[in-house]
Amino acid sequence: MRVRIKRFKEGRIIEDTYNLEIEDKRTVLDILYLIREMEPTLSFRAMCRASICGTCAVKVNGEHKLACNTQVESETEELVIEPVDNSVPIKDLVVEQDYLFERMRKAALWIEAKDNLELKPSDIQKTQKSWDCILCGICNNVCPSVQSDTSFGGPSLFTKAFGVVEDKRNGEDKLKQLIPFNIQSCVHCKNCDIYCPKACTPEVLITLIEGRMLKKGYIQRKTEDFGFLGF
Repeated sequence: MRVRIKRFKEGRIIEDTYNLEIEDKRTVLDILYLIREMEPTLSFRAMCRASICGTCAVKVNGEHKLACNTQVESETEELVIEPVDNSVPIKDLVVEQDYLFERMRKAALWIEAKDNLELKPSDIQKTQKSWDCILCGICNNVCPSVQSDTSFGGPSLFTKAFGVVEDKRNGEDKLKQLIPFNIQSCVHCKNCDIYCPKACTPEVLITLIEGRMLKKGYIQRKTEDFGFLGF
């Protein structure tokens, strides 16, 4: 197998090529570790190796994937691995991810508990998709609105926001704190739903939040929605 690594190095993308013999069903992350034995300077992120930490996102043959759960067939002729899109590269396959957490902090995405309300199983099930998000950032990497509008919070922010705004224990209006993040920049292309490795359906959650913000009067109905929204 020929493996091409597109690395961000010294301000530009360079490409290294390796020829490997691999066993069937090895993951992209396994292959990266094998290559690092040959090239110790290769940098990439990986922690849990179980699709939980969300740190190992890369582009594999042009598609955004988690390296740890993307298996490669032994008969594959060529594998191209490169940094994700819509992110500032730092070194090799490592990109800036602090913005994910900074946006959550600015939106105050935590529970402001009131009284001693308890959640029922049905309440938890309602927001399960939100809590399944591992903040890998892939939804942002494939989002055209993230690239075109720097004020847009991104699918990851609104995915996490859904679990907070729908939590009945909240004593504050968390929807109002989402106003600066321009939810209406979402074009509802569903790229985030297609590529989310945890099937969190970010576009569906964005649509629900957008509908609630419209009802509250925090945003105005778009004059043209191209039929994406069903309000």
